[in-house]
Amino acid sequence: MATTKVSDQRKLMDILLETERVADRILAYKQELVELDKRRQDTREALRLIEKHIPGSQKRVWITIGSMLMKQNRETAIELLRKDQQTTEAEIDRIRQEQKLLVAKQRDLEHDQPLRGFHLKPLSNAEIAGLRSNMPGF
Repeated sequence: MATTKVSDQRKLMDILLETERVADRILAYKQELVELDKRRQDTREALRLIEKHIPGSQKRVWITIGSMLMKQNRETAIELLRKDQQTTEAEIDRIRQEQKLLVAKQRDLEHDQPLRGFHLKPLSNAEIAGLRSNMPGF
């Protein structure tokens, strides 16, 4: 009977430890999302500044790449910023998908009901166009 009590306590501790590990990863992902969103906004601002406010006659612009400040051709700088924007968006999407899985795992460990509507995705442009063609006034 004592071994049953010890094994039950051990199982409880394992579940609690796993729940804490998952919760820590969720919080780490949240922080990473905040940092990536800041990077995305900074990249968006830099791209807009170069495209709209710096005249096309200026051939070279200063940009930061990582922690380095470099002078690049205007077209190269725009291309690098767009690639960085796409990479950042892909990373944000990947982390959000992983975070959804971790939240589901944590709720399962806590024996909670799965979140409803957590896996919803927005309609695509083709789906919206189909709705508009079939529903007047939409």
